[in-house]
Amino acid sequence: MDATRIVLVTGSAGNVGSTVFAGLKPHFALRAFDRVPTLGANDAHVGDLADRAAVERAVAGVHTIIHFGGCPRMEAEFIRDLLKPNIEGLWHMLDVARLAGVKRFIFASSCNVAFGATELAQLRTDTVHAFNPYGATKAFGETIGRWFFDTYGMEFLAVRIGYFRGIYVDPDLREDWLRRIWLGPRDCVKFFRLAIEAPRFGYGIVYACSRCPENYLDLTSARTLLGYEPEEDVPPAPPVQGTS
Repeated sequence: MDATRIVLVTGSAGNVGSTVFAGLKPHFALRAFDRVPTLGANDAHVGDLADRAAVERAVAGVHTIIHFGGCPRMEAEFIRDLLKPNIEGLWHMLDVARLAGVKRFIFASSCNVAFGATELAQLRTDTVHAFNPYGATKAFGETIGRWFFDTYGMEFLAVRIGYFRGIYVDPDLREDWLRRIWLGPRDCVKFFRLAIEAPRFGYGIVYACSRCPENYLDLTSARTLLGYEPEEDVPPAPPVQGTS
């Protein structure tokens, strides 16, 4: 374990966050931050991203932040669901991080930033075509993260995460479009460990997926910046009930 630097994981009780937190726990001194308690966390903060004081307490003494916190729903409404956690909350987290001297900010972005480009055979890291208001908030995060790096020098990595459920038997994998962007649990943990340990890269945007059909998500930047190479293949879709 690297005990010389604290890694804060926000959204640590969520779907992706809990998997990453558990997988990284043997390797780093982790701190959890979520609106509900995080299973298995020894250093845990419970609070809301829109609460500046709670964010300040969670960020104090931190070296690296992995920011999964926020509303993750594709169907979310902007004012009701997204504005406070994904815009205001992100601003608090970034601003507090730079004031606290955080060295690296790893932002959980989404393929929804680019899914609107339905005419493309492959989505690259320079593809920005928001699919929904949720994707637009993630595009904002990538852009404001660039500003924080340019202005304050805080490293920022936007990770456009593919389809993640954290399971291998998943009826939704009968849908071809999800198979093209699937991210397996082991690859997910490996990805974020590399993001913490990578040499200084400044600012970057990367896709995170496993070995998927058609190479729909361009992993060139992930390979270059992080040395990431996926190891998991998309599992077979379970048969429809009643068929063999």
